[in-house]
Amino acid sequence: MQPSSPSAGQPASSSRRFFEYLAVRAGEQWFAVDVQATVEIRGPEIFDRPISEGRPTLTVRDKVLHVADLRRLSGLTPFTYTCPAMALVRAGVDVIGVAVDEVGDIESVPGKQLRADNPLGYVFCSQSIALADKREIPVIDPMLLIAA
Repeated sequence: MQPSSPSAGQPASSSRRFFEYLAVRAGEQWFAVDVQATVEIRGPEIFDRPISEGRPTLTVRDKVLHVADLRRLSGLTPFTYTCPAMALVRAGVDVIGVAVDEVGDIESVPGKQLRADNPLGYVFCSQSIALADKREIPVIDPMLLIAA
């Protein structure tokens, strides 16, 4: 579980010519995770302990990882014991799991579409991607997931 670059887990820089991201979905809302912070994509997962017993964890290759429930963080009904998909992301020196309804494709947009604002107000996002159809995709900041 090594980062794909030294900057993995850091907010995306708008100076990049293109911004590559992994699309993940919670409910009907799509989010972006910087592909440089993405460590691994996993299928359905069963948490080590149910959410009712505290923040969920997941053991991957004998390492216990904290899990951020993107449904709960988005104001939706949280996962209980399982989730349909999981993305492991680097947050500083840690790796955390992000429990989601779906993991989509890796997408690429021109760096100029990356905005240094968060118009949808998610506390775990610090940027967004402006799409041609005037929609915004919030960009998840893995460091903010730890605190959320």
